[in-house]
Order: sequence, then structure tokens, then C-alpha cells
Amino acid sequence: VEQIERELGGPLGQFFTSISEEPVAAASLAQVYLATLNDGKDTKVAVKVQRPSVLGTVSKDLYVLRRAAEVFQGLVERFAPQQRTDYVALLNEWAVGFYTELDFLNEAENQRRSRDLIMNQEKVRGVYVPEVYDELCTRRVLVTEWIDGVKLSDCPQDEIRDLIGVGQESFLVQLLQVGFFHSDPHPGNLMKMADPSDPSKNLLVILDFGLMASIEQEDMDT
Repeated sequence: VEQIERELGGPLGQFFTSISEEPVAAASLAQVYLATLNDGKDTKVAVKVQRPSVLGTVSKDLYVLRRAAEVFQGLVERFAPQQRTDYVALLNEWAVGFYTELDFLNEAENQRRSRDLIMNQEKVRGVYVPEVYDELCTRRVLVTEWIDGVKLSDCPQDEIRDLIGVGQESFLVQLLQVGFFHSDPHPGNLMKMADPSDPSKNLLVILDFGLMASIEQEDMDT
């Protein structure tokens, strides 16, 4: 609560009429809570809150890892010169991705852009990307549409089978047509929800747009 109020610049009740006491999801960088907006409609939203000390912890860990990579690189060049991997450069690239994930404004922009590209521009059928509430997003707080759904990996086999094709289509469109793609499609980021326009059908919901990647047209063509 303190983190949310500090980031949004006001008391919790100014923005939300309720918020879950316990997180509905938790990871190393953040926790997600179920809340209702103070918009007169009781709109349900997911509030992703960054852990208060995570930036310092990540920075110290990356510093130690980089120093270790420098030592390891020296050993490799001395004892295994045929090994051509630049471990320091690899660690640097990984660190950039890590810091980028800690900026929820970047994630909000990624999610908004992906929603527009996948659902509006390319009109990929059967895929849904939750809406972002930009006015409530900061570097450490991300507020998005709440999804009533089930993790795809927890669904019956026939439902998983039906949505696999949807997922393939979505990610191939991102990779080969759009050139901007979700880079972290693990089971926790893929959900099933009922199609609001036809409850007998299911939609594949893609979550967590902290890690995205771009690809040039020449590489897409290749």
C-alpha cells in the first residue's frame, strides 16, 4: 500500500475502492493484486507492484556477476581460446533486459503497442491482450485490465490443443509480420478466458510484456 500511494501520489482510496490483502500472483520482481477502480463502475483491475528494494538488489547481483564474467572470460581466453563466446557482452545484454523489465512504464507501452498490433492491425483471431490504464502506471506500478481466466497449462488437454494453433499464429505474426514480439511466453504468461462475444469459445490471453524484442525486416524476410 505504501509503495502504491508513494508512486501514485495520493491515498489508496483515491484510486481504488478495494484491493486484495494478499497478492494473487508473486514473482521475484513484483507482486500482483486484484483491485477495483474508484470509477463508479467497480471495474476490476490487476495492480502489479514492484518490490521496494528490488532495484538495489538486482544492481548488486549484476555487479558481482559482471566481475565474475570478466574473470571467467580471462580464463577462457587463456585456456580455451577456441571458445568464441563473449561472456561479458552476453552478461551486459542480459543486464539491459533485466533493467528494462524494472521499468513498468516501458512494459505499459509494450502492452499497449502489442494490443494494437495483434488485435487491431493484424486482427489475429482468438487472441486477447489486456487493456492498460495509463493514468495509473508509473515506473514501479502497472495497472491493467483484470482477466477472469485459467492458466493455459492447467486447462484440459482438448482446450490446450485448440489454443495451441492460436498461440502459434499469434507468435508467428509477431515474429514474421510485425517484427515486435513477446520474449517470455512461459506457462504463467498464457491464460484461457471465455470469449465475451461468444462464451462457448475461448480466447488465448497473453500477459506480462516486460520483455519484448524487435527484429529487422531483412531478418523477417530471411
